[in-house]
Amino acid sequence: MCGTRPSAPTSPFANIPLRALLLGAVMSLVLATPASAGGGPGVDCVMASKAAPAELIPACSAIINQASNPSSDRAAALLVRADANARTSGGLTQALRDIDRAIALEGRNAKAWRLRGDLLREAGGDLNRAAADLSKAIELDPQDAESYELRGVVYTNQRRLDRALADYDQAIKLKPDDAQAWSDRGVTYYLGGDNEKAIRDLSEALWLDPNRPRSYTNRGAAYKKLGQLDKSVADDGEAIRLDPKVPEYYDNRGLSLAAMGEYDKAIADYDQALRLAPRPNFFSNRGDSYQFKGELGAALSDYESALKLDPNFAQTYNNRAVLYKKMGERRKALADYETALKLDPGNDNAASGRRTMIAEIAKFGGEPLRPLAANSRNAPSFDCATAKREVEKVICADPQLGVLDRQIAETYERVLKASKGRSAGDLRRTQRDFLVTRNTSFGRPGYDLRKVMQERLQRLNAMDS
Repeated sequence: MCGTRPSAPTSPFANIPLRALLLGAVMSLVLATPASAGGGPGVDCVMASKAAPAELIPACSAIINQASNPSSDRAAALLVRADANARTSGGLTQALRDIDRAIALEGRNAKAWRLRGDLLREAGGDLNRAAADLSKAIELDPQDAESYELRGVVYTNQRRLDRALADYDQAIKLKPDDAQAWSDRGVTYYLGGDNEKAIRDLSEALWLDPNRPRSYTNRGAAYKKLGQLDKSVADDGEAIRLDPKVPEYYDNRGLSLAAMGEYDKAIADYDQALRLAPRPNFFSNRGDSYQFKGELGAALSDYESALKLDPNFAQTYNNRAVLYKKMGERRKALADYETALKLDPGNDNAASGRRTMIAEIAKFGGEPLRPLAANSRNAPSFDCATAKREVEKVICADPQLGVLDRQIAETYERVLKASKGRSAGDLRRTQRDFLVTRNTSFGRPGYDLRKVMQERLQRLNAMDS
């Protein structure tokens, strides 16, 4: 989900970044004296508070540095200059200093406390101090909806979700048409696992302001949790339409498409995400789709790219272990499962995979499986030297699968030879369907190649009896 406002992960493989919050606060202060000295022509420190920082900073500095000006005017100018500094690269420290000075001059200025609390949160610093500043702002102005909303953001980032929800409730009560408060509360419901309430609030935010790409992608994440993947894909599509330069939107849609089995479309979205930002989770997610599609070499390449960028990416080690297992590389699979568990001891999939690999190595040994000779009775019915499909390569590498494939082919030919007319045509059709489904389904979640082949052989044996 989004922003320096609350965020929410959309999959085991990826996190959605925080939404950047505009630092500027609407200033309702009016100076007793003109505030344009030192700035460009007509630039007023307060009234032009959204002007370029290069114009505002000198205009406000002229007021701040004039000791004869009233403290309230100097405090107001300090807040505007703080906002201007915060909008410049590396200006956050100076912005916080300006707000400290404003509070020293006028300690009961609620906007100053609110702005400092927000900047502390924005800087990723002491969230407890940020919450304390926003609480002071609320104490001084209990009707200020924005202070409740911002404190809710801090509480959400601290995962103090009940407190966050209470603050958003109050913000919405004070300002029911604030789309941001509805959106932030929706994200918090999502983090708490209440996806239906998340969708309700995010829908309200979009009704109030339909041009909110982050709210679309956040609602899409909630739809995904509920298994409503078509709605998730549609919402991420709207986010992309509104802001096509955010790579997370493509990654999010790719995850939903992959969950629907639309691997080619998912890979296209990951491609675009990677063009915008080569991040490890994008490589890993694309690798998953390649693996599900059966393109094991491409999957391995993507996992290696992800780990090169982030050597501590536990989930990628787990997913590469699954790939190594399919390739018959049992010792490599075991090593990756163990690395995944070392980095993430609570990874149940890695723990289960590790147990399976230990058992398989004890039973079959740890050497990589090798294709069998074409004349071996354990070889498949086709020539492994010319095998191109990933499923065929796996069958060639596993003696048990090779035996199954040869038995299926020989039993089929025997049953076909004994069949006539319509029954022979039906048999050809079912065999063709079996092969097509095997080739297209191999690598998808839950597809068990060995089980499917065993079931096919049982059906053919029943016809051969």
